[in-house]
Amino acid sequence: MSDQIEFSFGQENQPDGHAQWLAVRRIAADELARKMNLPLGHEVEVWLRGDIRLRGRLRLKDELLFVEEDKARHLELVVDHVPFYYREIESCLRLD
Repeated sequence: MSDQIEFSFGQENQPDGHAQWLAVRRIAADELARKMNLPLGHEVEVWLRGDIRLRGRLRLKDELLFVEEDKARHLELVVDHVPFYYREIESCLRLD
């Protein structure tokens, strides 16, 4: 039996591609949060239509690299495992 062959797709000292992708995704989420005035990754108190109050860490439901401006109202967010849409928010207060 022969040893298993390892593919080499570049130089050995190059950064991990997955780590780079995660960093780009984090930057994109931070930029989105700034544009929409959302404290992503922070403890918040969110009031939704219908007098629903949520407390917990605000995050995107799905990690996205790009959000088209005309679809921002359909952006899905999560607080404490409860999903909701951006358009449902009446107020959002950062607690930390």
